[in-house]
Amino acid sequence: MTESFSYKAILRSDDRSTVTSLVAYQPGDQALRAVLWSVPRRQWIYAPNLAAPVLYDDQEQDRGRPVDRRTAEQISRDVLHTELPSETVLTEMSDEGERNGWNYGPPRG
Repeated sequence: MTESFSYKAILRSDDRSTVTSLVAYQPGDQALRAVLWSVPRRQWIYAPNLAAPVLYDDQEQDRGRPVDRRTAEQISRDVLHTELPSETVLTEMSDEGERNGWNYGPPRG
């Protein structure tokens, strides 16, 4: 069984009080698994290489705020105007993204 997801709200670079996106991630022992809300695509995408700086780069740490699942669901609804995928769907998206090597998101098409 895969461990559950952690969540981080992503804040605007020029206004730390404004949430612009959300990352659901599994740090794990292997490679990072992360699904994020893509603002340009207006959809959830598997893109661990896009999420990694906000999660792990010391210079980007003030751009993210850890949140629990319930808060992540509220941010998704109220701020991003979408539904946060269930952890089952997040796992399926991560599995598909890993299989296809979509480290920066799926191909546009």
